[in-house]
Amino acid sequence: MDIKRIVVPVDYSDHAKETLRYAGALAARFGARLDVVHVWDRPSYVPETTMVSKPGEPARSLVELIRENAEREMSEFLASAALPESVETATRLESGEPASTIIEYVRKHEADLVVMGTRGRTGVKHLLLGSVAEKLVRLSPVPVLTIPVARGDE
Repeated sequence: MDIKRIVVPVDYSDHAKETLRYAGALAARFGARLDVVHVWDRPSYVPETTMVSKPGEPARSLVELIRENAEREMSEFLASAALPESVETATRLESGEPASTIIEYVRKHEADLVVMGTRGRTGVKHLLLGSVAEKLVRLSPVPVLTIPVARGDE
């Protein structure tokens, strides 16, 4: 298997940072590129036209504000991840339902592997909500490597 592009979905958590470091080591070993993807899901009850404002500032689109915050968080997240210098890294912010958006990204960009963390949901919560990782494992057109939360970090 020739691995040239690895997609790493992140939520900016400490576990996502550890997963990204793991993916960075894989990318360095295979000479692959890392695509670090963050997907934010706008609640369906909030219209795209929703405006917010702070006193003394002009009103802005809520979607624009969320995107700016996600960009800032991505920059801070990557700066603290300590990836190997030899690894080419690209970032992407997407909006939508996380699992289907990531699958669409994987197909569009012809990724070879997805590396992502798991949250370790169990019981009723897992049954009702499922997880992005579980959906990707079932539906991804490419292999998905899941990195579990270390014991004691749950």
